[in-house]
Amino acid sequence: MRYQDEIVRITQKALDDVCRAARSIPEDRADWVPMGEARSVLNQMQEIAVAATWFFNIVQDLKVPKEPDQSIDETMVRARKLLTVEACIDMARTTTAELCKAILAFPDEAMELEVILPFDEGQTVIMADVLFLHSWNLTYHLGQINQLQLMLGDREMH
Repeated sequence: MRYQDEIVRITQKALDDVCRAARSIPEDRADWVPMGEARSVLNQMQEIAVAATWFFNIVQDLKVPKEPDQSIDETMVRARKLLTVEACIDMARTTTAELCKAILAFPDEAMELEVILPFDEGQTVIMADVLFLHSWNLTYHLGQINQLQLMLGDREMH
């Protein structure tokens, strides 16, 4: 099995897991912000809907776009127009599928190519790590959504 195949498998599972968790939150609590500080499920799912696009160009072009902050801002404006968890899930499935296609097509010989990320204080990583970032982000948000479930009294594993 190629590394790219495993990353796609892990990413698709992470997306399934976070979507299942988000769907378990009652619709009338999707925009609930505990203690006025945490991010709501809807807000997190809006990010998830577009986050794959942040990594797509890096994976496809083997470099970070010239204006990454502008691109991220533009996608978040689009994401904020998604007003339901289901709409976010639909978009997340589309954007993640596009990223997964790019990951599957990623050349083995470019795995160790270094790029400087536009976030995380300009951290230098290899492309093999970039391929994994969307999966990491999905798993991070799964934990956040599971915490919201617990705060709502839901102790069932979803």
